[in-house]
Amino acid sequence: MSDQQFDVFFRGDIVAGQAVVEVKERLAGLFKLEAAQVEQLFSGRPNAIRRNLDEASAKKYEQALLKIGAVAELRPAKEEASPSPQATGEGGLSLAPAGSDVLRPDERASVAAAEVDVSALALEPGGGEILRDDEKRSVEAKAVDTSHLEVLPPR
Repeated sequence: MSDQQFDVFFRGDIVAGQAVVEVKERLAGLFKLEAAQVEQLFSGRPNAIRRNLDEASAKKYEQALLKIGAVAELRPAKEEASPSPQATGEGGLSLAPAGSDVLRPDERASVAAAEVDVSALALEPGGGEILRDDEKRSVEAKAVDTSHLEVLPPR
């Protein structure tokens, strides 16, 4: 036997030939659970039933569940050490923790700030004219004869 710790998971799988209703009843009796808690265990998602057990104890739980018709899964317990900053997968790709920089420091390009001459720009107060007087074109007013037009009353 090893010193490795195991977690016992259950997601709702049952032994072939067993009735789901009966397995749920036996599981409720074994762990003294309410009906709602049993339903959560049969959600299809892995739920930890027991954590950090030695191998012999984990196998006893697995056998006890198998005896009532429930199929458990033993997984090595994860050590609660400080998480590594990156987990490397196949091909050397890694997934950085949320909120971290995408590029490593050696991959970042150094960009110098650009010098932009803004001395010719002016900021006018709001609500005023957009054009200065020297930028406006003068337009001659033309006289238009409208004496031949009439406005009819609405119908």
